[in-house]
Amino acid sequence: MAFGIDDALSALAGGINLTTTLVETVKRYKKKGGDPDLELLLQEVRITAARRIDEMDLALTQFERMLLEQKIDISQKFDTVIANTPFWKPWQAHKLKQIHKIFNQSADSIYSACDDIAALVRCKNQWQDMGVAVLTSATDKHELNSRLLNAPSVQHQIKLLREQLIAHKAVLNG
Repeated sequence: MAFGIDDALSALAGGINLTTTLVETVKRYKKKGGDPDLELLLQEVRITAARRIDEMDLALTQFERMLLEQKIDISQKFDTVIANTPFWKPWQAHKLKQIHKIFNQSADSIYSACDDIAALVRCKNQWQDMGVAVLTSATDKHELNSRLLNAPSVQHQIKLLREQLIAHKAVLNG
């Protein structure tokens, strides 16, 4: 049993879900313009989020490579992969913890950025667009989680997560 695979993928999915909220928020406020404090904050948030997306993508690549190097058949369903993977050796467990840590740190950073935007828009009484962004992103997050749960393989889950990272980065850089 490969303790940690599910935790790592869940942490990455959580980071992507938070990024979905951030992307929706940035899209909503980017259209408005006019408030220099908000404009500067959004610019900084976009740069930080893009960097975090790169870190998550690299960690996802390392995670996938680690599974393949261990000759884990990622073309199988998630529960089959978990059941058929032995416990990690100490060095493998350490590497998996580091990957998991990157996913969690990225999620924390994205959450903090969302919180910074929320604080500023509350102070300026411009919170309505953020509320709409949160509601809009909720549907996307639930859809991603459903697709991950119903994915035919771990390989497909990794592909879905990577596609989300790429799509989010494109929006933030656009």
